[in-house]
Amino acid sequence: MTDDGSGGGAVDDAVGRWHAALAYALLGPPVRPLTEPGTPRVAALIVELGGVETVRARVSEARAAGPWPFPVPDDLRRGLGPAQLAAAWRATLVELGPLTTNARPVVTDRALTADDRRLLADRPPHHGS
Repeated sequence: MTDDGSGGGAVDDAVGRWHAALAYALLGPPVRPLTEPGTPRVAALIVELGGVETVRARVSEARAAGPWPFPVPDDLRRGLGPAQLAAAWRATLVELGPLTTNARPVVTDRALTADDRRLLADRPPHHGS
């Protein structure tokens, strides 16, 4: 266990920091002390961040302030597979719904496919589960 530097206390290095990484991509710094279940639980993350409407409003503010999504720092990505993180990001966007109201066409997010769900559940052979 190590202190994650976020003020949230100790974090088990073996547990992926899915929620911290997704929240950072959505809202930017600082790293938030969030519950880390070991796998992404998008609905629970959004509830923990204040609910869909609150998160959508905060994302709107973040998008207006500059480039979005925020690049996730290496220390938050450590232990998170790139394909799994991309699938979790897609699931987060689907859960939040449309994040823009501008008039130009928007590519809508689709429901998770069987491949997306497989990637989210995928663990390397040495993972132990």
